[in-house]
Amino acid sequence: MSVQSSFRYPATLAFAALFLGWFADVYAAADTNPRLEQFAAVKSRQMEELAGKLHLDVPAEARAFFKAAEAGDYVSVSNAYAHIQQLTGPFGGSTSVTGYKNALNVPIHETWGAYEFYSWDPALLNRYAEGILGSIPANSVYLGGTDPGRFIITMFCDTTNAPISVLTPKFVVTQNALVETRYMDYLRLTQGDRLWLPSTNDMHNALQDYAASLQERQRRGEQLSPDEQVDGAGHIRGVLAVMNANGLLTRMIFNRNKEKHPFFVEESYVIGWMYPYMEPHGLILKLNNEPLASLDRHVVNDDTRYWDALSGELLADRHFTDNIAARKTYSKLRSAIGGLYMYRRMTDNAEAAYKQALNLCPTSPEANFRLAQLYLEGSRFDDALAVMERLEGQLNPGTEQEKVSQAIRQIQEMKRKTAERQTP
Repeated sequence: MSVQSSFRYPATLAFAALFLGWFADVYAAADTNPRLEQFAAVKSRQMEELAGKLHLDVPAEARAFFKAAEAGDYVSVSNAYAHIQQLTGPFGGSTSVTGYKNALNVPIHETWGAYEFYSWDPALLNRYAEGILGSIPANSVYLGGTDPGRFIITMFCDTTNAPISVLTPKFVVTQNALVETRYMDYLRLTQGDRLWLPSTNDMHNALQDYAASLQERQRRGEQLSPDEQVDGAGHIRGVLAVMNANGLLTRMIFNRNKEKHPFFVEESYVIGWMYPYMEPHGLILKLNNEPLASLDRHVVNDDTRYWDALSGELLADRHFTDNIAARKTYSKLRSAIGGLYMYRRMTDNAEAAYKQALNLCPTSPEANFRLAQLYLEGSRFDDALAVMERLEGQLNPGTEQEKVSQAIRQIQEMKRKTAERQTP
């Protein structure tokens, strides 16, 4: 069986499937952060070690890529990575070059992932990494979903000039790639002696069972979402299907390791089983060992105070306000916590969190979608329209603005139909 997808930030409204693939961070030219060069050297050594364990030769293109990365030459790094992509296809996709059909692909991918943040001011990078890693204890499992949540954190964990609180041993895993065979092989080779991880058979059985459940739903006459599809051969396709499969594997890892390792999540796509276990934890979310009946009011109050102070400091920092990628990143973090409040039906807390996310990045599709969704669930159609119309006015004419305009028309239609039903 196989999976097919690409990973980007999620949309959250029912009508917002239109917006999958929206996000594309824009980076201004900047001097390379020396930490990136150190990270590249670490990953180059790791690739050589993995090649030794697997009795493989390191491809010449990979060595050229790491040579450029260790030199801090962003343009050459970008060109070298593009060349590797031409040979292999996107990470997680099909490959045509034997040298990359294995765990050797991951150090390359993670190095390039970190290099995509080369334009971030070093102090801003430090603040982000320390805000996450400095808040979690040693021996923790950190599930990093978004690109910054995975690649920046991996870079800081693997480089030696990080603050002491960051350097304490932690396991960094991305929940978005667990169905990717090469990535799971990489995790087993690098962390499998200290952390329980699904075997190849575990993965196959979980994915087979999930595909069978989708096929059974089809046999019962259910119309599957375009983002959750399965064919007759048991191949699943679509963002929702892939993330559901990732969720199954993430739960296996959690259940088998939770007694030995604290778990923390930086959310990308929603993984539904996690919500009963979650509570706010600074920038990210903590997974408790057992489901919570409710969120502790002290935890909620601490979350409010933390983000009130942090938002004020960030919005007063020119390095932050001038960096659209950083603004989207922090807005995403706050939106994820708002999503937990919404799950708990803590509507006031959710609304406040979404509004704070919009202050951090007014053009964030996710923050706008989630706030509009909150208003729609309360039949506050005018408030939902105001959110989307404000976003529409901030966008330049083109495809993105038209998608928002289409969403506005859908909300207007929902409002009209609701009014008709309420008319005597």
